[in-house]
Amino acid sequence: MATFGERLRELRKVAKLTQRELALATHVGESTISMYEMEKREPDFEMLEVLADTFNVDIDYLLGRTDTITVIPNSRVSSMVTKIPVYGKISAGQPFEAIEDILDHIEVPSWLATRPNLFGLMVVGDSMNKIIPNGYIAVLQKTASLDDGTIGAVLVNGSDATLKKVYRIKDGILLEPQSYNPEHQPLVFKDDDNVQVRILGKLVWSCAPRGW
Repeated sequence: MATFGERLRELRKVAKLTQRELALATHVGESTISMYEMEKREPDFEMLEVLADTFNVDIDYLLGRTDTITVIPNSRVSSMVTKIPVYGKISAGQPFEAIEDILDHIEVPSWLATRPNLFGLMVVGDSMNKIIPNGYIAVLQKTASLDDGTIGAVLVNGSDATLKKVYRIKDGILLEPQSYNPEHQPLVFKDDDNVQVRILGKLVWSCAPRGW
């Protein structure tokens, strides 16, 4: 995971802001931003809220506690300008058939659109509600592999899609829910189970669908 200073610098550069411009946007001195990025000074909670709002991210992402970006409305810097397709619903409970038709197109922030191969999938169920509520749209970046502990979309047996935290285990893969509901338990698929498991993408963002 990135540190706060690294994450702040990354967000500032993606937003194409100088330290001075960010300082003006957040009503602090340029030296304060510099010290934050060099990790010689820590912001208080109020300042964290200001910075998170400025870059349209949640505080956990800003602090480097997660690599998943969750939308915070009314950003001071970002604009919702780039559209990506939203495909069939993805189960956040037990895997179920994934619909390939495009259901909608949603706008994502311009700074997120710098990542290639983005797509959206609708989340159904509460097995990931610590991260994404039921009914939200998961925005993913296409990839065929994930680091251990990364949340991603996984295709099971060619037509069953599920969103889970993914771990490689000996001779198989473990798909772990992130839920407040204790009924949801990890799914384990062994290499000799004759079950095809394929990574579709890495979770990078989430948002409510239009009309919420």
